[in-house]
Amino acid sequence: MDSAALVEAIVEEVACPICMTFLKEPVNIDCGHSFCHSCIAGLWKVPGEAHHWGYTCPLCRAPVQPRNLRPNWQLANVVEKVRLLGFHPGMGSKGDMCEPHEQWLKLFCKEDGMMVCEACSQSPEHETHTIVPIEDVAWEYKWKLHEALEDLRQKQEEAWKLEVAERKRTANWKVQMETRKQSIIWEFEKYHRLLKETQTPSQQPQAEAAAALASLEQEERETMQQVRLNHDKLVQQSQVLWRMITELEERSQRPLRWMLQGVQEVLNRSKAWSLQQLEPVSLELKTECRILGLKEILKTYAADVILDPDTAYSRLIVSEDRKSVHYGDTKQKLPDNPERFYRYNIVLGSQCFSSGRHYWEVEVGNRSEWGLGVCKENVDRKEVVYLSPHYGFWVIRLRKGNEYRAGTDEYPLLSLSVPPHRVGVFLDYEAHDISFYNMTDNGSHIFTFPHYPFPGRLLPYFSPCYSIGSNNSDPLTICSLNGED
Repeated sequence: MDSAALVEAIVEEVACPICMTFLKEPVNIDCGHSFCHSCIAGLWKVPGEAHHWGYTCPLCRAPVQPRNLRPNWQLANVVEKVRLLGFHPGMGSKGDMCEPHEQWLKLFCKEDGMMVCEACSQSPEHETHTIVPIEDVAWEYKWKLHEALEDLRQKQEEAWKLEVAERKRTANWKVQMETRKQSIIWEFEKYHRLLKETQTPSQQPQAEAAAALASLEQEERETMQQVRLNHDKLVQQSQVLWRMITELEERSQRPLRWMLQGVQEVLNRSKAWSLQQLEPVSLELKTECRILGLKEILKTYAADVILDPDTAYSRLIVSEDRKSVHYGDTKQKLPDNPERFYRYNIVLGSQCFSSGRHYWEVEVGNRSEWGLGVCKENVDRKEVVYLSPHYGFWVIRLRKGNEYRAGTDEYPLLSLSVPPHRVGVFLDYEAHDISFYNMTDNGSHIFTFPHYPFPGRLLPYFSPCYSIGSNNSDPLTICSLNGED
């Protein structure tokens, strides 16, 4: 190392990384780095520097304790000796000289954001500009770099949240896609079995199933192509953002002259960067599982379901014919018999099913919340329960007007292209099958629970939930299937 480079290295060691001038009253912090006492104390008073877990070193980001500041008298003596020798931060080597004028770049043009020499400052190009010693703008640009870093880190957090949200949406869509594939297979197997048992002429269910699966696979390919494009865009944005953050972090730790060289261009570039909007990708499934002719076969198993008022929650009002129920404004004075639900807006059907096939339809109208299905005869009717097969409930429900879900949150949201105003429920006890159909959409399949062995007798389940505004005032009504097409 030549003498000029050696002097430069020594001067750098006794310069404060924050103000870029000679250390004044130098102090050491826990990680071993040294700063001016006033600089580090002032920086930690800036909002955002202190975190709930403590304070951090502006160089290495290590956690430190402000009370552990230790004066470094030996370093202070070295600083004074270097100062007496006539050196100062920013002197540097030939690379820090203005080539045209062969003068040191000791000044800074605030308008152009660049270092200049004495001769440059008096040229027509800069004579109307604000020219200051580089030491005078050290803190200002150190702080600007700090603000730019904070802004980029916030954008990085937004990019990360967007990436997480997209991954979550895609993962949910993949689950829905696999569920729909399985539904098509199961439903056509069920249809084929029912056709054979009822000796109905075959309508080539295998060909229909193959066509439905092919349509679904084509939809999957097209959607995945758009999802990958968005993913690639997010990755590219994150990489650019990471490089900019790294560049600013490195620049903020450089010696003064290197930090200021071209600093304005870097700041302008970081300020101009923004998250690009992703191309909207619809993850709603378009390929329905709909089997022509299944609806007619299901109706051959029509069950005359009626409601059991003795099971109804005290706010539920059951009609005289026991075919409909709605949520009342006040609690009714009803006996607290063992059959009655005490905590939830639930009423059960009177019929118990322990064998055979049974089908019924329910008009849900324009309600924004409801629940339908079956449950075990001996479910807990007084305490907290969860609407899952583990607790003896096989139900689907609507919440908030557009969130269709099977059972509890362990199941993904259901994708329905047409909101059902009328829902069909089919129970095949021996096949351990409980399936739901959108009769508003000509019998498209909504959901089938995975094949659970039913533990004992089952009862039809109904829940009108709450009456929240005009969109949730319609009753749940059991439909008559006699004589319908």
